[in-house]
Amino acid sequence: MKKNCVKKRKSQIGKDEIMALSFGALNLADYLTTRRILNTGGEELNPVADFLIRKNSFGIFKAVSTIAGMAAIYMEEEPKITSKVLLGFYGAVVAHNIKEIVLHERRNDES
Repeated sequence: MKKNCVKKRKSQIGKDEIMALSFGALNLADYLTTRRILNTGGEELNPVADFLIRKNSFGIFKAVSTIAGMAAIYMEEEPKITSKVLLGFYGAVVAHNIKEIVLHERRNDES
């Protein structure tokens, strides 16, 4: 009987749960890479994020919006195109941030 309970719990992890966790992980990666760029002399190009950073509200806003986004994705019966687009968008943002960090470190190593 215990085996059935374990199997049932495993099968409860679906697309919505994975997408919600992916959204959270990508937002965390976005936050951390953005902070790294800013701490090494880079600048924020998104005017909304730049405003929040200057007001020392970026971290709180990022946490609240990430939790809200994760909840919205999790509550969907079927993953919607909006959720998929958001995941793609944040994936691209994180990839861009990592590229900028690598380029910045290479320039510093060459100097």
